Amino acid sequence: MFNESYNNSLEMFGGLHVLTLFFLLIVTIAVYQFRNVISKPKNQKIFLISLGLFLLVFESGFHLWTFFMNEYSYTMIPLTGFCAMTNLLTIFALLANKKRMFNIIVYYAFTGSLFALLFVDTTYGIPHFRYFHYFIVHYGFLLASLYFLFTKQLAITRKNLNLSTLILVVYTFVVFIFNLILKENWFYLFESPVKEISDFFGLPLYSVLWVITIFLLMNIWYYMITSICKFKLHKKGTIHS
Repeated sequence: MFNESYNNSLEMFGGLHVLTLFFLLIVTIAVYQFRNVISKPKNQKIFLISLGLFLLVFESGFHLWTFFMNEYSYTMIPLTGFCAMTNLLTIFALLANKKRMFNIIVYYAFTGSLFALLFVDTTYGIPHFRYFHYFIVHYGFLLASLYFLFTKQLAITRKNLNLSTLILVVYTFVVFIFNLILKENWFYLFESPVKEISDFFGLPLYSVLWVITIFLLMNIWYYMITSICKFKLHKKGTIHS
Protein backbone atom coordinates (compact mmCIF):
# COMPACT_ATOMS: atom_id res chain seq x y z
CA MET A 1 0.00 0.00 0.00
CA PHE A 2 3.00 2.31 0.45
CA ASN A 3 5.05 0.87 -2.42
CA GLU A 4 6.53 3.77 -4.37
CA SER A 5 6.41 1.73 -7.57
CA TYR A 6 2.75 2.70 -7.81
CA ASN A 7 3.78 6.30 -8.47
CA ASN A 8 3.20 7.56 -12.03
CA SER A 9 0.41 5.00 -12.49
CA LEU A 10 -2.37 7.64 -12.45
CA GLU A 11 -2.78 9.98 -15.40
CA MET A 12 -5.21 12.87 -15.69
CA PHE A 13 -8.27 11.60 -17.60
CA GLY A 14 -6.59 8.24 -18.02
CA GLY A 15 -8.51 4.99 -17.51
CA LEU A 16 -8.08 4.85 -13.73
CA HIS A 17 -9.00 8.50 -13.31
CA VAL A 18 -12.18 8.16 -15.38
CA LEU A 19 -13.21 4.96 -13.56
CA THR A 20 -12.65 6.68 -10.22
CA LEU A 21 -14.84 9.62 -11.20
CA PHE A 22 -17.53 7.21 -12.40
CA PHE A 23 -17.44 5.35 -9.08
CA LEU A 24 -17.73 8.62 -7.12
CA LEU A 25 -20.71 9.59 -9.29
CA ILE A 26 -22.41 6.29 -8.39
CA VAL A 27 -21.81 6.97 -4.68
CA THR A 28 -23.31 10.45 -5.06
CA ILE A 29 -26.42 9.07 -6.76
CA ALA A 30 -26.77 6.42 -4.05
CA VAL A 31 -26.57 9.02 -1.26
CA TYR A 32 -29.18 11.12 -3.05
CA GLN A 33 -31.51 8.15 -3.55
CA PHE A 34 -31.25 7.07 0.10
CA ARG A 35 -31.15 10.61 1.56
CA ASN A 36 -34.43 10.16 3.42
CA VAL A 37 -33.18 7.00 5.11
CA ILE A 38 -29.79 8.50 5.96
CA SER A 39 -31.34 11.73 7.28
CA LYS A 40 -33.26 9.96 10.07
CA PRO A 41 -31.78 11.34 13.34
CA LYS A 42 -29.92 8.19 14.42
CA ASN A 43 -28.73 7.33 10.91
CA GLN A 44 -27.64 10.89 10.20
CA LYS A 45 -25.55 11.05 13.37
CA ILE A 46 -23.80 7.80 12.46
CA PHE A 47 -23.27 8.90 8.85
CA LEU A 48 -21.85 12.33 9.68
CA ILE A 49 -19.57 11.18 12.50
CA SER A 50 -18.33 8.26 10.38
CA LEU A 51 -17.60 10.58 7.47
CA GLY A 52 -15.81 13.05 9.77
CA LEU A 53 -13.68 10.30 11.32
CA PHE A 54 -12.94 8.83 7.89
CA LEU A 55 -11.64 12.19 6.68
CA LEU A 56 -9.66 12.71 9.88
CA VAL A 57 -8.01 9.27 9.69
CA PHE A 58 -6.95 9.68 6.07
CA GLU A 59 -5.72 13.23 6.55
CA SER A 60 -3.75 12.20 9.65
CA GLY A 61 -2.45 9.16 7.77
CA PHE A 62 -1.16 11.40 4.99
CA HIS A 63 0.82 13.54 7.44
CA LEU A 64 2.22 10.45 9.16
CA TRP A 65 3.20 8.94 5.80
CA THR A 66 5.07 12.06 4.68
CA PHE A 67 6.72 12.28 8.12
CA PHE A 68 8.05 8.71 7.96
CA MET A 69 9.13 9.33 4.36
CA ASN A 70 11.18 12.28 5.67
CA GLU A 71 9.22 14.57 3.34
CA TYR A 72 7.18 16.46 5.91
CA SER A 73 7.60 20.23 6.20
CA TYR A 74 5.71 23.30 7.36
CA THR A 75 4.35 23.66 3.81
CA MET A 76 2.00 20.74 4.53
CA ILE A 77 0.16 22.47 7.36
CA PRO A 78 -3.55 21.90 6.53
CA LEU A 79 -4.41 25.61 6.40
CA THR A 80 -1.91 26.32 3.62
CA GLY A 81 -3.99 24.76 0.85
CA PHE A 82 -7.50 25.61 -0.33
CA CYS A 83 -8.68 21.98 -0.28
CA ALA A 84 -6.78 21.20 2.92
CA MET A 85 -8.47 24.17 4.58
CA THR A 86 -11.88 23.03 3.32
CA ASN A 87 -11.23 19.50 4.56
CA LEU A 88 -10.21 20.75 8.00
CA LEU A 89 -13.32 22.92 8.28
CA THR A 90 -15.47 20.00 7.15
CA ILE A 91 -13.96 17.61 9.72
CA PHE A 92 -14.52 20.14 12.50
CA ALA A 93 -18.11 20.87 11.41
CA LEU A 94 -18.96 17.16 11.17
CA LEU A 95 -17.42 16.04 14.46
CA ALA A 96 -18.50 19.13 16.42
CA ASN A 97 -22.02 18.98 14.91
CA LYS A 98 -21.75 22.51 13.52
CA LYS A 99 -24.21 22.06 10.66
CA ARG A 100 -24.59 25.79 10.04
CA MET A 101 -20.94 25.99 9.03
CA PHE A 102 -21.85 24.17 5.83
CA ASN A 103 -23.76 27.27 4.73
CA ILE A 104 -20.28 28.75 4.31
CA ILE A 105 -18.24 25.63 3.49
CA VAL A 106 -20.44 24.46 0.62
CA TYR A 107 -18.99 27.05 -1.79
CA TYR A 108 -15.42 26.07 -0.91
CA ALA A 109 -16.24 22.36 -1.21
CA PHE A 110 -17.78 22.67 -4.67
CA THR A 111 -14.94 24.84 -5.95
CA GLY A 112 -12.07 22.86 -4.47
CA SER A 113 -13.40 19.45 -5.46
CA LEU A 114 -14.11 20.59 -9.02
CA PHE A 115 -10.45 21.40 -9.62
CA ALA A 116 -8.99 18.61 -7.48
CA LEU A 117 -11.10 15.75 -8.85
CA LEU A 118 -10.88 16.80 -12.49
CA PHE A 119 -7.29 18.08 -12.56
CA VAL A 120 -5.66 15.50 -10.32
CA ASP A 121 -2.56 16.66 -8.49
CA THR A 122 -1.14 13.21 -7.77
CA THR A 123 0.33 10.41 -9.87
CA TYR A 124 -0.12 7.60 -7.33
CA GLY A 125 -2.50 4.85 -8.41
CA ILE A 126 -4.19 1.84 -6.84
CA PRO A 127 -3.35 0.39 -4.34
CA HIS A 128 -1.09 3.14 -2.98
CA PHE A 129 -2.30 4.96 0.14
CA ARG A 130 -1.84 8.36 -1.52
CA TYR A 131 -4.37 7.48 -4.23
CA PHE A 132 -7.04 6.63 -1.67
CA HIS A 133 -6.16 9.63 0.50
CA TYR A 134 -6.38 12.04 -2.41
CA PHE A 135 -9.77 10.97 -3.69
CA ILE A 136 -11.37 10.20 -0.33
CA VAL A 137 -10.44 13.60 1.08
CA HIS A 138 -11.40 15.68 -1.96
CA TYR A 139 -14.60 13.75 -2.50
CA GLY A 140 -15.35 13.45 1.22
CA PHE A 141 -15.70 17.16 1.89
CA LEU A 142 -17.78 17.48 -1.29
CA LEU A 143 -20.06 14.62 -0.19
CA ALA A 144 -20.61 16.25 3.21
CA SER A 145 -21.84 19.48 1.60
CA LEU A 146 -23.88 17.58 -1.00
CA TYR A 147 -25.59 15.60 1.76
CA PHE A 148 -26.75 18.74 3.54
CA LEU A 149 -27.86 20.14 0.19
CA PHE A 150 -29.74 16.94 -0.73
CA THR A 151 -31.53 16.91 2.62
CA LYS A 152 -32.39 20.64 2.45
CA GLN A 153 -30.43 21.50 5.58
CA LEU A 154 -28.55 24.37 3.96
CA ALA A 155 -29.56 28.02 3.85
CA ILE A 156 -28.47 29.04 0.35
CA THR A 157 -28.77 32.81 0.72
CA ARG A 158 -26.95 35.82 -0.66
CA LYS A 159 -26.00 36.73 2.91
CA ASN A 160 -24.22 33.41 3.45
CA LEU A 161 -22.52 33.66 0.07
CA ASN A 162 -21.26 37.15 0.91
CA LEU A 163 -19.98 35.95 4.29
CA SER A 164 -18.25 32.98 2.66
CA THR A 165 -16.68 35.32 0.10
CA LEU A 166 -15.52 37.83 2.73
CA ILE A 167 -13.87 35.11 4.82
CA LEU A 168 -12.08 33.74 1.77
CA VAL A 169 -10.94 37.21 0.63
CA VAL A 170 -9.35 37.91 4.01
CA TYR A 171 -7.78 34.47 4.22
CA THR A 172 -6.49 34.59 0.64
CA PHE A 173 -4.85 37.93 1.36
CA VAL A 174 -3.11 36.45 4.43
CA VAL A 175 -1.94 33.43 2.41
CA PHE A 176 -0.72 35.72 -0.37
CA ILE A 177 1.45 37.69 2.09
CA PHE A 178 2.95 34.48 3.47
CA ASN A 179 3.56 33.25 -0.09
CA LEU A 180 5.60 36.37 -0.80
CA ILE A 181 7.56 36.11 2.44
CA LEU A 182 8.24 32.37 2.31
CA LYS A 183 8.27 32.06 -1.50
CA GLU A 184 5.61 29.34 -1.47
CA ASN A 185 2.67 28.53 -3.74
CA TRP A 186 -0.12 27.99 -1.23
CA PHE A 187 -3.63 28.12 -2.68
CA TYR A 188 -1.89 27.78 -6.07
CA LEU A 189 -1.73 31.56 -6.17
CA PHE A 190 1.50 31.66 -8.19
CA GLU A 191 1.42 28.42 -10.18
CA SER A 192 -1.42 26.18 -11.33
CA PRO A 193 -1.50 22.40 -10.71
CA VAL A 194 -1.73 22.31 -14.49
CA LYS A 195 1.50 24.25 -14.99
CA GLU A 196 0.78 24.97 -18.64
CA ILE A 197 -2.07 27.28 -17.57
CA SER A 198 0.04 29.51 -15.30
CA ASP A 199 2.90 29.46 -17.81
CA PHE A 200 0.55 30.63 -20.54
CA PHE A 201 -0.76 33.67 -18.62
CA GLY A 202 2.38 34.41 -16.59
CA LEU A 203 2.56 36.48 -13.40
CA PRO A 204 0.80 38.50 -12.11
CA LEU A 205 -2.03 37.92 -14.63
CA TYR A 206 -2.38 34.26 -13.68
CA SER A 207 -2.75 35.11 -9.97
CA VAL A 208 -5.45 37.70 -10.68
CA LEU A 209 -7.37 35.41 -13.03
CA TRP A 210 -7.07 32.47 -10.62
CA VAL A 211 -8.60 34.42 -7.73
CA ILE A 212 -11.34 35.84 -9.98
CA THR A 213 -12.13 32.31 -11.22
CA ILE A 214 -12.58 31.02 -7.68
CA PHE A 215 -14.97 33.83 -6.72
CA LEU A 216 -16.86 33.52 -10.01
CA LEU A 217 -17.32 29.80 -9.38
CA MET A 218 -18.68 30.47 -5.91
CA ASN A 219 -21.30 32.75 -7.46
CA ILE A 220 -22.07 30.17 -10.15
CA TRP A 221 -22.76 27.54 -7.45
CA TYR A 222 -25.08 29.98 -5.69
CA TYR A 223 -27.11 30.80 -8.80
CA MET A 224 -27.12 27.19 -9.95
CA ILE A 225 -28.44 25.87 -6.63
CA THR A 226 -31.05 28.60 -6.21
CA SER A 227 -32.21 28.12 -9.83
CA ILE A 228 -32.62 24.36 -9.32
CA CYS A 229 -34.55 24.95 -6.09
CA LYS A 230 -36.85 27.48 -7.77
CA PHE A 231 -37.43 25.11 -10.69
CA LYS A 232 -38.38 22.28 -8.33
CA LEU A 233 -40.79 24.53 -6.41
CA HIS A 234 -42.35 25.72 -9.65
CA LYS A 235 -42.69 22.16 -10.94
CA LYS A 236 -44.20 21.03 -7.65
CA GLY A 237 -46.69 23.91 -7.71
CA THR A 238 -47.67 23.06 -11.30
CA ILE A 239 -48.33 19.44 -10.37
CA HIS A 240 -50.47 20.36 -7.36
CA SER A 241 -52.44 22.92 -9.34
